[in-house]
Amino acid sequence: MKTSRHYVSSALVLLTMIGGCTEPQVNLPYTELSAQLRQLNWFSSVSQSQVLPENDLAGLPFTELYLKKRHDLLQRADLSSFTEIAAQESQYLSIQQRYPERFLPWPVHINLPKVAQERGVSSSQLDTWYTYVESRLNEARESKIVLNRLERNQLLEHLTPEVTRQSQAAQQLAEYLESYRVRSSLGMYQLPNGKEWYQSKLNFYGGSVSAPESLFSKLQSVTNDTRDVMVQVNYKASDPLVHQLLAKCDKVAGLNWRDQFVSLRQTASQCDTKWNKGELQFAAVMMEVDLGVHYFAWSQKQALLALQSRLALNEDQAFVLLKNILFFPATSFVLLNQVTSA
Repeated sequence: MKTSRHYVSSALVLLTMIGGCTEPQVNLPYTELSAQLRQLNWFSSVSQSQVLPENDLAGLPFTELYLKKRHDLLQRADLSSFTEIAAQESQYLSIQQRYPERFLPWPVHINLPKVAQERGVSSSQLDTWYTYVESRLNEARESKIVLNRLERNQLLEHLTPEVTRQSQAAQQLAEYLESYRVRSSLGMYQLPNGKEWYQSKLNFYGGSVSAPESLFSKLQSVTNDTRDVMVQVNYKASDPLVHQLLAKCDKVAGLNWRDQFVSLRQTASQCDTKWNKGELQFAAVMMEVDLGVHYFAWSQKQALLALQSRLALNEDQAFVLLKNILFFPATSFVLLNQVTSA
C-alpha cells in the first residue's frame, strides 16, 4: 500500500512538473490572428509569397492538419480586444466550421495547381493532396455532401492536360471527377443543414437576422423596375464580384480568406462614395438570384434568365456571374442597406 501511494505521489509530482513546463496558450490580438490566418491560407492571396516546407500538409486547404490549425487559431482569438465587427467576423468564421465546407477540400474558385506551382509546392505534396481530395469527396458523399455540376466542372478546368500529364495522382482525380455524380441542384439548400448554413451567411453579410422570404420580397420591389442595367464590371468567377462594386471604397482589413482578407461589410458601411442607381440595381439582382439559387431552388435556367433579362448580359457574362454567386454565397448582401434605402 505504501508503494502504491508512493507511485501516485510521484505521478502527481511529474504531472505538476510537466504542467509547469508547458507554455500556456496565449490569446491572439487581432493583428497576430490576422497574420497567422494569412500565413495559413497562403493559397488564397496573390500577395502571399510563402513557400511550404516539405511535407507541410497543414498549408494545403482542408486537410486534417489545416482544419486543426485553423480551429486552434480561431479559438485563441482575444475577442475582448477586437472591434465589434472584427469580433463578429471571427465568430462567423468559427461558426462556419460546423457546416459541410470541411468535407469539400478544394475551394473550387482557386486554381490550386497553378498557385501551388508559383509558390514552390513540391509535386509530392500536391500528389498527396490530390489523393486526399478524392478520398474526402468519397467520405462526403456518405454524408450526402455532394458537389454541384458547376463546381465539379470548375475543378476539371483546373486539372488541365498539362497538370494531369505531370501527375498520376492528378490524372486519377480528373478521372474520378469525370465520372462523379453531382447533386441535382445548384444551391446550398440541397446540402445537409444547407438552409441553416446559408442563413448564417445572410446574417453575417447582411448585418442582421432576416428571413430569406422577407429579403426576397424587399428585393423584388427594386428588381421589378430594373430594365437593361449596364454596369462596367469584369466578369470572372475567381473573386467575389462585390469587390468590384466596392472598388471606389477604402478597403478595411478582414480575417476571411474567402473575401481576400477584406471586411466587405465594414468596407461597404464606411464607404463615403455613393453608388449610382445602376450599381445598386445590379447588386439587387445579384442578391435576388443569390436567394433564388441557394434558398428557393431556382434552376440554372431560371437564374440565367433573370440575370440576362434584368442586367442586359450576354449568355457568357450571365454564366460567369452565376458561378460567382454559387462560389461566394451571400457576399453581395453587404450592400443590402444601400439597396433597400435607395
